[in-house]
Amino acid sequence: MTSPRTNPPTHALAINIYGRGDATLNDSPSHMGLAIYQLGASTCTMHHIRNPTDTTFIYDPREQPLEDDPVLRGRCELATFSEEKSEHITTLLFDFGNDILNIPEFEVGNCQDWVADAVGMLEGAGMVGNGEGEFWRKMINRSAEGMKEGCVVSGRKWVDGVELGFEGVPDARFVEGNDGVGRSVGRLRDNVAFRERMQVLMGGRDSVGGVPERPFYVSSPFFSRSNGGGV
Repeated sequence: MTSPRTNPPTHALAINIYGRGDATLNDSPSHMGLAIYQLGASTCTMHHIRNPTDTTFIYDPREQPLEDDPVLRGRCELATFSEEKSEHITTLLFDFGNDILNIPEFEVGNCQDWVADAVGMLEGAGMVGNGEGEFWRKMINRSAEGMKEGCVVSGRKWVDGVELGFEGVPDARFVEGNDGVGRSVGRLRDNVAFRERMQVLMGGRDSVGGVPERPFYVSSPFFSRSNGGGV
């Protein structure tokens, strides 16, 4: 008897991590979001929260480049699946994100808490592997390098971002906008373009122009436990 043929996966889900996020070096937390994309595509649908007012978070799904971003440290791939399952996961994330009860209070939780809870919700729905939500709760407040190490050691697939190729290179370049022209950026952590890109992702403000930089804040274990994945 011939077993039914399984079609190869066409889409994937990953967690993208932006910025170094090393609190020992006075960095703000790394920004995180859930990316859904077609395998081989250059763009993704990013599900994340950000704080445009420095007082509250908002859910802000958007289409954006999957890899071509100067502040991307890398991504950890969680699962691959069919287009039909991709649509189902997208619906689950939209519903989760649009429920204000799932959005943490500013300076109590952050985008990392939201991502961990969203992964926990997907785990409960059978969309990702067992233990995935708890794994990402343990990643909260780690540096991007610490998250990468956690992913690699646990056997998860990690893909480096373009920032790692630029960091520390005095004449590094990246493509900005749609004109395909490389801009000379230098050391990204000290560069205005780099900082502005992080602020666009996170929705806050930095110290450019005399505005105080948003301080590092510790996410709330209580929030992660009490709101862990409910839709």
